Amino acid sequence: MITTGLSNHKHLTPYPQLLFLLAPLLIYFAGSLLFELSVDPAYPIVNKLMEVAKAVAAPDLKQVLIEIKARYIWLASAILNIVIPAIAIIFSITTIKSYLKGIKLTWTIIVGAILCLGNLAFLHYNAQSETALYDLVYGFTYKMLVQSKLFSQIFLLHIHAIILTINILAAITPIFLLLAVCATLALPPLAPENHDPMELVFRMRRLKEVINIASAFLVFGVLHMNMWLNWSASLFQDAALSAKVSGAAWSISTYWGVTFTLILTVTYVPASAYLQKKARAELTSGEMAKELKETESWLHEHGFSFTLSNQLLQCISILAPFLAAPISNALKVI
Repeated sequence: MITTGLSNHKHLTPYPQLLFLLAPLLIYFAGSLLFELSVDPAYPIVNKLMEVAKAVAAPDLKQVLIEIKARYIWLASAILNIVIPAIAIIFSITTIKSYLKGIKLTWTIIVGAILCLGNLAFLHYNAQSETALYDLVYGFTYKMLVQSKLFSQIFLLHIHAIILTINILAAITPIFLLLAVCATLALPPLAPENHDPMELVFRMRRLKEVINIASAFLVFGVLHMNMWLNWSASLFQDAALSAKVSGAAWSISTYWGVTFTLILTVTYVPASAYLQKKARAELTSGEMAKELKETESWLHEHGFSFTLSNQLLQCISILAPFLAAPISNALKVI
């Protein structure tokens, strides 16, 4: 009876691979906290820029064309930030359903729902409290669009709807991707003689695919952030001030690019090390155990070793969000 009770209790507890969620979530909230602490409430920079935007004279044709260029560059990034998160969510759900069944799938749905609702609540809190994350990303441009008096209320409502859609997708998509990572690590409880190392190869490949999609999602997120913030720079007729606003937009985007690169690092490295450890254990135990040299050769051949040749694509994927802000600045001048 005691053994049965312990077995039932074990089935009702979350599977341990969900702990791989902790590190990336901690990095995200640490990044958000540092971003909040970086703002001096005694010097409301956005309010000062709004005053300048409000005082700007009616734009001439040249200024109108500059604003239109900035608007449609932002819109191009906006459509990518709607389509790519949708693809990432679909891919993540497919991965989760492929690897998880029964109680593990149930726990994934429960944890995912809690985290998605929590992140949406955090988004709502930022908007209501006008935190630094709200004021220096969303409000930075939207408030200046309002104060410029260049746009109708219906136009501003459309912009708000687009940004709201992007923000909601940005809040929930990372949760789906992180749960997909956990799913690739949740190996079925098999006897040692029934373990197939090739199953781990397929899981490592899927892990890398999830990381690559997550990287694309974050890269286009940084690009969109920079294009959105740079739209505000196009509202100023003073070229020097416009350049300074553009520089501020670049610095904000760069900060989040660095944060996203750290998140990818603490997601991929522990997960891939976990699968490598499992693969090495299976290769060195049982009747078909390999010699050390054969084991290392097999791990390298199947993408488990931490060599540059094995991990080059992942290194590029992980660094890509950090590089996205400079790339977006290059695209802006084209």
